[in-house]
Amino acid sequence: MEHDSSNKAFEQAVSFVNFTRSPLFLTGKAGTGKTTFLRYIKQHCPKKMVVLAPTGVAAINAGGVTIHSFFQLPFGIFAPTSEHVWG
Repeated sequence: MEHDSSNKAFEQAVSFVNFTRSPLFLTGKAGTGKTTFLRYIKQHCPKKMVVLAPTGVAAINAGGVTIHSFFQLPFGIFAPTSEHVWG
């Protein structure tokens, strides 16, 4: 995957991922390049990483898994005052 090396924000983001140990939460409006950035990082970063997304479609597009799947969260409401119906 090619990228425009004149895009300074992209270069800074890639450097941040490659040269820090900080976790990264990537967010933005539709069509801003979040999935493209994730795919680039997955292909060009030697680090171990997990790509999580809130929906199945987003997870498939990004080459990751859903948050619920990764953390094995059960379906249903989880609230401090509710009874847990899953075991």
